Parts: sequence; C-alpha cells; structure tokens
Amino acid sequence: MPSPTSDTLTTIQRVLDPYIRPREEAAHIRRILALHLGSSLEDGSVNEPLALVDIQKPGSASATRGLYRQYLEALNANIKAREDFKKQTHDNGHASEPEEADSSDGGLERLQEHLAIISLEKKRERLQAIEKHLIQLGQKPAASPDFMNPKEIFRDSRPLPSVPRELVSAMTLDNTSTNAHLKDLNDQLEKHVFKAKLLLQKEAQALDEVRSQSTARPETTTDSAKLEALNKTRIELIGWIENELSKASGDDPEHPPGSPDNRFRASRASVNEPINMDAQLASIKDKYNQYLEARKSLLNLVSQHPKPDIKPTKPEDVNPQNDTLPSSQTAPGGQLLTPYLEQLLALSREQKGLIAQKHHLNNTINKTVKENTTALDHLAQESQLIPAHPMPGANRAKSADALSASNDDYLQVSGRVKPWVYAAEQAKIATFETVAEKIEEGQVALEGSLQTLAEIDLLLGRKAGAAASQNEGEEDIWMAEGSSPTRKHTRRGSKMVEPAAAAKTGTVWDMVNGNLGLLRSDE
Repeated sequence: MPSPTSDTLTTIQRVLDPYIRPREEAAHIRRILALHLGSSLEDGSVNEPLALVDIQKPGSASATRGLYRQYLEALNANIKAREDFKKQTHDNGHASEPEEADSSDGGLERLQEHLAIISLEKKRERLQAIEKHLIQLGQKPAASPDFMNPKEIFRDSRPLPSVPRELVSAMTLDNTSTNAHLKDLNDQLEKHVFKAKLLLQKEAQALDEVRSQSTARPETTTDSAKLEALNKTRIELIGWIENELSKASGDDPEHPPGSPDNRFRASRASVNEPINMDAQLASIKDKYNQYLEARKSLLNLVSQHPKPDIKPTKPEDVNPQNDTLPSSQTAPGGQLLTPYLEQLLALSREQKGLIAQKHHLNNTINKTVKENTTALDHLAQESQLIPAHPMPGANRAKSADALSASNDDYLQVSGRVKPWVYAAEQAKIATFETVAEKIEEGQVALEGSLQTLAEIDLLLGRKAGAAASQNEGEEDIWMAEGSSPTRKHTRRGSKMVEPAAAAKTGTVWDMVNGNLGLLRSDE
C-alpha cells in the first residue's frame, strides 16, 4: 500500500512536468529566441532593453526592417504628435489672456443684468397666472348676481315636511304663557319665604327652650362633663354629616305627583290670565326685604353674649327642687352655650371637609389600585417569564383569596407583584447556572486545544525546550486558576504527551527521500 508521502510527491511531479525541461533542451530554446530577436533589430544583437529608446534621437526607420521598423515609425509619429500638442497649447494660452482681462471688467454688470431679467420674467409669469385665473373666475356661474338667489338654489330640491300641529300649539302656548311663568315664580318665592319664617320660628323656640331648661354654669361645670358633652355632640355631628353626604352622592328621587315642581309645570300650561307686573314685583321686593330682616335678627340673636345678672350658686346650695322651678325664675343658660355651639359648628365644618377629602382620596387610591391590578393581570397573561418560573404555592394563595371575604386592594397589588419578583430571581439564578456551564465547557475545549497544539508541535518536530517554555507562558496567561477544582477536574482526564516520546518520534519530512535541488534557469 503506497504511503501518503509518495502519493504527494507523485502529484507534485505530475503538475510540474509541463514546465520542467532538460538542460540541453532549455539551452536550445534560448538560442532560438535570441536569433529571432536579433533578426528584428538593426545590428542583429540585443545589448540593451528595447524600452530604453532615446526620444530626442530615435533613429531612422529606413535602414531597419521587420518589427523594429514598425516600432520606430510608431515612435516617430508619437513624438511628432506630442510636439504639435505642446505648440497648440502654448498658442491658446497666449491668446486667452487678453480675453480674460476684458471679460473680468464687465462680468459683474452682465451678471446683475441677467439676474434682473430673471426676476422680471418671474414677476411677469405670476401676473399672467393671476390674470388668467381672474378671467376663469369671471366665466364661472358663481359670478352672476342670481347665483345666490334662494329660489334658484332650492328650485330642484324637495319641499320641507309640514310642522305638526301639536308643536305649533305648544310654541304658541309658550309665547302666551310668559305672564303665567312669572306668577309661578312668585308663588315659589312666597313658599320659600314662608318656609324660612317657619324655620326661624322653630329655631327661636328651640333656643328659648334650651335657655329655660339649662341650669348649668361655667363655674360649676366640670371638665369631664364638658368633654363628654363635646364627644356626644361630635359623634352626632359626624353621623349627621355622613348621612347628608350619602344623600348628596346618591341619585335624587323622582318628584311625586303632588310636588311643587309638578304643580308648577301644570300651572304653566293652564294659567293664561293677565296680571299686573309692577304690583307683583313690588310684593316680591317687600317679601324679600322681610326675609332679610328676619335673617339679620336671627344672626344677631345667635351672636349675642350677654353677661349673667345673677351670681352663680354654690354646688352645696343646689337642691333637687331647682329642676322643678318655673322657666321664669331660671337664668337663660342658652346664652352660655352659644360659644360652644360656635366652636362645634367650626369643628363640624372642618370635619365635613376632612370627610370629603378622605372620600376623594379613597376613590383616587381605589381607582389607581384597580388600574395597576388590571395592568399587572394583563402583563401576567402575556408574560413568558412567570409560566417558566411559577411561584410555589400560588394556586393555594388564589383559592384562599377567593374564599376569604376581605378585599384589601393593597394586599392584592403586592400579591400580584410577588410572582414577578420570584420569577426574576429564578431567571437570574438560571442565567448564572447557564453561564457557569458554558464557562466550564469553554475550559474543557481549551484543554483539548492545548493538547492538540502539543501534538502539532510533535508532528512539526519542534524542540522540547521551546515547546515547554511556550506551554509555561500559556499556562501563565490562560491557566492562572489551575488549582481550582474545575481545572483539576478538566485536567484529570486529559493525556499529555511526554517530551521523551516526542524525542523518539521523527518528523514528516524525515521520510522524504529525494534530492530535488533548485530549478536553475541558467546554462
């Protein structure tokens, strides 16, 4: 079986055979080429390269023959063409100098005139376009005076539908019932004034009752009693404010059939009697003035702070029989409660504002939490990270939340965020593990590459010392952590070739038996 080395040599010889000649044959070919070149020259000898010809004195072509004669004729024609070109270039350069001097003087003026002509041409084109469009607009039918005539416009259109009689009668009723509308407004104003008077009387009676029934004095009232009274009042005010707010936030009930609004609507359609406007306005003005006076008197009564005329009695002199005294003999205690009532009213207004603010904040927070929860649910449905790394115990938590009656929005948001945090941590750990595995695979591949390089050095016949020094340098760079457990594990299975085995093994070129030498081309 032939060896690979002999096959390689055979292939090389077969490729180079067409180009390798014996020495005698090569000398014969050279002599033939020299004779052919000598026949084409003037003196028949090749002493210098053909390209180095003197341009000034190329020589005459009449005394030569063959290819050299053709070469000299072409060279003479080239030299003559160059001289003609140089002469014409020199003549043209001297002739263009005065023309350039003349053109530099009037070039700026000609340029300005050309620019002015261009601007005038553009202006003329614009004016022509405007005139053309004005002529076209004058020829349009919209330019005629009868173009906007309604009869001409609606000549071919369909007639409008007839207006229902009910609508016409309702419009006429509204036009004729203006006075009735004013009368209804007057009636409503009278009702409001009457209600205000009744309310004022009730408040005055309640104040008189409180003054007659109250026997407490600021000197005899203890702090605990004041605190208890304030707490009770505060609780009642809070309950009343919450009830009013709940009523205001809900829908208004429908008006009953006998309500004033329904009677007002009925009166507008039924009353058509003419009334005296001036008298009605005067009566309305008088009633409004009475209402203002009653309101001022109520405010003055509330703001009064009279001093007590009777000295306060001592606690030991107070008898249980004092409760049975007539109201005429007791001091007006309502006057003493007036400052507390004012403070309670101020506190009630503050608490009302706080309750409204709390309600607004709760609504805003609930809306934000709902939006965040919806966004997190949508992202969880489209996410590929959470299904890949599910949180343990998520199903049990969902079932417990479904069974529980509490609906804490903040806990729901935090519970929806926890799976994302857990999935991110698990993805980070998985990424670290993958990177560690890839690094270990790279270290194993590096060990294999080093082993392959050592085998290549042995095949190339490098010295053991140079290979050892190179290996030491590589270990200094790439194997700085050779003492780690991973490196020990990877190097344990590798098989290194000893230098003794490398010394015993010969190179590939030692088996080549042949003295080819150099392919010399000289004789």
